[in-house]
Amino acid sequence: MKKQFFIIALSFLAFTVHAQENEVQLHIKAESELYHKPLRLTASNLAPGAKLKWSLDVVDARDHKWHSEAFYIADQEGQIDLSTQPSVGGNYLGVYPMGLFWSLQSDDYHQIATHAGFMAKITLSQDEQVLVQDSIYRQSTRALDALGVKGFQKRDSIMANYYLPQSDEKLPAIIFLGGSGGNFRQERASLFASEGFAVLDLKYFRGEGLPDGIIEIPLEYVRKAHEWLLAQPEVDATKIGITGRSRGSELAMLYATKYEVSYVISQVPSNVVWFGWEDGKSSWTYREVPFPYAEYTDEDSERIELEMQAQGIQYHDGPKFLSAFKNAELIEKSAIAIEELNCPILFVSGKDDKTWPSTMMADRLVQRLVEHDFQYEFLHLAYEDAGHNFAGGGQGCGIPYLPAEDYSNSTDRGGTDQGNALAAIDSWKQILAFIHRHIRD
Repeated sequence: MKKQFFIIALSFLAFTVHAQENEVQLHIKAESELYHKPLRLTASNLAPGAKLKWSLDVVDARDHKWHSEAFYIADQEGQIDLSTQPSVGGNYLGVYPMGLFWSLQSDDYHQIATHAGFMAKITLSQDEQVLVQDSIYRQSTRALDALGVKGFQKRDSIMANYYLPQSDEKLPAIIFLGGSGGNFRQERASLFASEGFAVLDLKYFRGEGLPDGIIEIPLEYVRKAHEWLLAQPEVDATKIGITGRSRGSELAMLYATKYEVSYVISQVPSNVVWFGWEDGKSSWTYREVPFPYAEYTDEDSERIELEMQAQGIQYHDGPKFLSAFKNAELIEKSAIAIEELNCPILFVSGKDDKTWPSTMMADRLVQRLVEHDFQYEFLHLAYEDAGHNFAGGGQGCGIPYLPAEDYSNSTDRGGTDQGNALAAIDSWKQILAFIHRHIRD
């Protein structure tokens, strides 16, 4: 059967400021209004060698103001093309076609709102004199009606939100498992839906009929969700994958060792089962048997917190989880038997993850696959200067071409603003490419 993916029916958009001859012109070209799709930004009719400031101003859906700026020098033809020319100052340096967008900063909020779109106003100025400006609308993937995506709530044997793109053919599908925040991940689920996937955003705790925390959650609960997807007439039953991030990565990988899926995406993963949120309890079970789990000691936890306070270090959990690896026997018993997968797997991690050592743990998963001569594709993408939340840790986090969340006033998640933003862009491309490789007809 010929493969078809959901394509947003938007005409090629080209915006040019109308100007008289010899006046500066600003060109904004886009193939889609969606905020995770790139634009091409150029300017012409400039004096060769002129240094211009490009500014971007946004008021998000919660009325918070965001601003960025960068400086560019016109070439010998009097043109600036952000896709090929470097910024020489401002919020970022180098060739970044969408740098104005991912480098946005706000004085009054830490996270850009994503439940609705926004107008992006671009201004070109020289020596504080405005030469030209124009605006373009950037649409949220959570505006489901505009995308032709139907959203459903499922509140019976499972608690989930279901995203269904319009299509004349059966759709590939994804079971999406969030992390320890326990919330639905509308921004990430709708992002997949905008690319033509039926998405089941599955809540596995903190909901009616669910545990209050991550405490002995049965793999069979995910199986109910999987069986429901298999029964949907619009879903291609041969193309259902599972993706989990952080604590959800444990659940996704464990599930795929017991049940058949097309692929696994494991974001900022763990290579072991960690303790449940109740003393003496595991996080997960299978056939009513709890999985062995790893944990750090109360003594190490207290010592690490005191050391952070004494050194004036912003609090983060990473050293606590790392301390548990001193107990090699416990780590071995709680290790996820990743070699039992019968499908390809992609690991995505941040090398500066301060929530837990996801890059180290992903490397251990890869090592285990190598040792067992794993027959399917496996790949680990580890990003420099990226932390724990670059791939969708909260609303607004991990959306390509949007700014990373500022954690300066909360628990440190790791990574730099630029590192997290660039990791979000590249990892999204790599995730889509990986999935498409493994759902071909």
